[in-house]
Amino acid sequence: MFSFLYIAFTVISILLASSTFADPDVSQFKVDSLPGGPPLPPSWAGRLPVPGAEPGNALFFWLFQAEDSVYDDNLIIWLNGGPGCTSLIGLTTGNGPFYFDNNSTRLVANPYSWTKLGHVLYVDQPVGTGYSTASQPYPAVDNEIVTTHFYNWLQSFFAHFPHLLRKQVHLMGESWAGIYIPHFATAIVNNEGSFQIRLRSMTIGDGSIGNGAAMATATMGTYLESQKSLLQIPDDVLAVFKEADASCGFDDILEQAAQFPPGGKISIPGNPEGLNTKHRRQHRMSRDLGDIYAGTCATNPAIAEEVRSSIYSSCYGPCATYSAATDYLTTIFSPCFDLYDISHDCSTINSFNLVASYFSRPEVQTALNALPSASTSPSVTEDNPDDSQRQTPSPFLSCNPDILSTLLLGGQTPQAPVYSVLPNLVTSHNISLHLYWGEYDILLNHFGAELILQNMTWHGAQGFSSPITRPFYQDNAAPHDPDPRGSSSSSKNQNNNNNNNPGTCAIPEAGKWISERGVTYHRFRGAGHSVFLSKPREMFAYVRDVVVAGDTVHARCCK
Repeated sequence: MFSFLYIAFTVISILLASSTFADPDVSQFKVDSLPGGPPLPPSWAGRLPVPGAEPGNALFFWLFQAEDSVYDDNLIIWLNGGPGCTSLIGLTTGNGPFYFDNNSTRLVANPYSWTKLGHVLYVDQPVGTGYSTASQPYPAVDNEIVTTHFYNWLQSFFAHFPHLLRKQVHLMGESWAGIYIPHFATAIVNNEGSFQIRLRSMTIGDGSIGNGAAMATATMGTYLESQKSLLQIPDDVLAVFKEADASCGFDDILEQAAQFPPGGKISIPGNPEGLNTKHRRQHRMSRDLGDIYAGTCATNPAIAEEVRSSIYSSCYGPCATYSAATDYLTTIFSPCFDLYDISHDCSTINSFNLVASYFSRPEVQTALNALPSASTSPSVTEDNPDDSQRQTPSPFLSCNPDILSTLLLGGQTPQAPVYSVLPNLVTSHNISLHLYWGEYDILLNHFGAELILQNMTWHGAQGFSSPITRPFYQDNAAPHDPDPRGSSSSSKNQNNNNNNNPGTCAIPEAGKWISERGVTYHRFRGAGHSVFLSKPREMFAYVRDVVVAGDTVHARCCK
């Protein structure tokens, strides 16, 4: 009976859909052009209410049609993190059809837009993020509600654009999207019997998929050593972190993670600093000033002894290598140290300010069908019918601090997805998992990512069976043909590992990668927390060759 109903539903969807976005129900969302912007691919933007939520809760979306018919079968859904940061950040800083021209809000065409690789959907979520609206009191107080809102909204979106149900869906995002994506994917696969979505892959960049101890604290000393030249850290300061690694047992953890395959489960301390790395700053701001006046907190360490005091002080908890390191670097490189990209300095353009400035403009909000309307506000009542017709522009926030505080400080932070949710999706549902990291990200450093991957079990084995040493290139993110369901450690792939190297290919090496049993991991050289911000060309190749290619990856090294 289910098969018959599903076939009937599919046939109806096909009949309703056409080769173009001609459904009359979506004409209200059509975007013709942007003020001061280049020509756009066909696109649709606006808000859709969240089904089942209180009135006033609506998510803003911007959908772009694929520019190349070769990639028409792909729907990429992009999510920024935060939590509470607009997905328009990703759109305008490297993966959308345009970006800001230097330090101005003038828009120029992006030759590496992902819209060349499929239909791309940007969503501002959870409610209250970016152009999305929320009722009061704020409803999305935990990840379970956020997931329910998004999944219910996604069904409504597909009802407006039914032909997209036939596409292969690729969930992509960065940072806190490492929390969103595994749970959104779980909702999709758990409900596929009642609503079929062709989820093909999950792609997470510099994501919060593990606990703070593994992703930041335990690996901080190793990370600082690897970047000592760029950060110009004195030997005596590095020595303090080496001492801490030994005394806190981090050396043993990293030694176990350096075995391929691992010898068994790696015991990682729950949270040496007693804090989630994302809300450490809020905690520091609210800390009792008496600790500072008493000298027990080295909040601005500048020399080795002050760093040592910070690591072992009562302010952050024992073995607080992450907090000590970031406090030290913030002090030394004040006022322009960037946790998201250690290569940045005071000359770096603040893209968040550009996003806020541009999308606060009334003519831009009009073009995107995003002028806030009293009709979507909880303050609208039947006693004031004229309010429903009044529209006024509002300031646009790149990141909503209230949402961050709600989900990190007030809500229940979900369990790290890497230990149960992600393995289940990969193993039981055969959803491909692609992870990528920038080597200049100190907020969630790549050694931490590699540690938790070595501690993850999927398809019957733990971790990767070989070191992450295979190169990939600027225009070729997958120089070999990995089997997304098998292991790249097969003799065939091992023999291919040396087919593409700097000696035989003139294209610059972009980083190192590995692929085994449906999981890929790429480490990008010269990139920070948001890889495409500094490496749009390399990320374009990555999305083309890894994310949407799947089983049909072809070598492009010297093409």
